[in-house]
Amino acid sequence: MNVVSALNLLLTLAGIIGGIIAYRSGIARSANQIQERVINALEVEMNSMRCKLEDMKAENTRLCVLIDTICAALRKRGLAVSIDGDMVSISDGHGQSTTTRIQEELLR
Repeated sequence: MNVVSALNLLLTLAGIIGGIIAYRSGIARSANQIQERVINALEVEMNSMRCKLEDMKAENTRLCVLIDTICAALRKRGLAVSIDGDMVSISDGHGQSTTTRIQEELLR
């Protein structure tokens, strides 16, 4: 009975140790899989943001060309328009000028 009890105890300990190792391995594998999913999701989000940034740059360029075109058309009609940051100055051929600050509410 002594040999059987020792063998039973040895098999039980081996089973417990094997179970702990398998559990740790499963947790590590799950953590790695979650980390890979998060990295992939962040890469997709970053690529999406890059595309949006490129679209915004193109829209900004288009709007700058539009503003330049409007200023040139007004200049032909005798109005000089200058934009300095958030200040817009308009002057005509008679020496009259107006300066206005661009308001945030108008931009939204």
